[in-house]
Amino acid sequence: MRLTDVLKRGLMGRMRWLVIPAAAACVLAATAAGTTGASGSVDQSLLQIEQVGARLSRTPAAVENVAKAASDRGISEASQVQPLLETAARSSFKTDSMAAEISKAVANAGDDGVDPKPLAKAATALEEGQAKIARMTEAQDQTAAKDIETRLADPDNGPRISQLANLMAGPDLAVEAAFTSQLMYLSLEALSNSDTEELASASQGKLQSQMPNVISALRSRNENEKPIPKDTARANEKAQLTFALATLSAQDLSVLSDFYGSPGGKAKRDALVESYRQVSDRANTEMLGQYFSALADYLKTHPRPQQQ
Repeated sequence: MRLTDVLKRGLMGRMRWLVIPAAAACVLAATAAGTTGASGSVDQSLLQIEQVGARLSRTPAAVENVAKAASDRGISEASQVQPLLETAARSSFKTDSMAAEISKAVANAGDDGVDPKPLAKAATALEEGQAKIARMTEAQDQTAAKDIETRLADPDNGPRISQLANLMAGPDLAVEAAFTSQLMYLSLEALSNSDTEELASASQGKLQSQMPNVISALRSRNENEKPIPKDTARANEKAQLTFALATLSAQDLSVLSDFYGSPGGKAKRDALVESYRQVSDRANTEMLGQYFSALADYLKTHPRPQQQ
């Protein structure tokens, strides 16, 4: 995906939610890290680079876009039950505790032996690059976009940047966001199923016990993924990350490449992704259980149209 194509297609809506102000990201990363010293600083920078706190905190807001996608595809009651799903998402995705658990997993991943100061500098530069790409896209600045594309086309810089983007956690975390959106969509899509009324008589315990199976089944699905396929989310994230990396200095790129390519950096990156997936699955399970319990009550007072 070329940056000029992004500008032409008007994808600012997609890009804006991937970028947060640098100051806010620093606060979220500091909250997530919760540690001190050199190793803690490295962990904090990693969480900042991968926007862990920001990704978790914006998850409930995804309900609005998912509900719109469901309505556009003919699920007429999606907007009516949207508040039920929003409440369940806000209650289940507890950003502070989830980020703290991820931070602990990263800290336990081992000694990285990385100088924290250059990594912190590179983390801040990447945030600034992401904000620059967002402004460029919003302003439809094709001249600046061509400068980015020129650097990506360079035989030395282009492959190096692409390799770094492949090493980073962002694309995997974008898959988790897409997966949660798919679960949200499935929750709304249940309104159009013929057996929806069965929810009205199911116990909360039974509903909750079925959620892990629902999550497992959806994780393995690779077709008819709504509202956005996981592979598409990964590709979009990598493209946007690549654009942002292209704004960095050679020194900052080297720092990030060295970190993500090192055994310690890879271990911390893998621990981040795995722990993020685990906390997300628990939150997703809780969200689905709460939503379907609330939906069962809704169905008792809002019978299906064909029964009227």
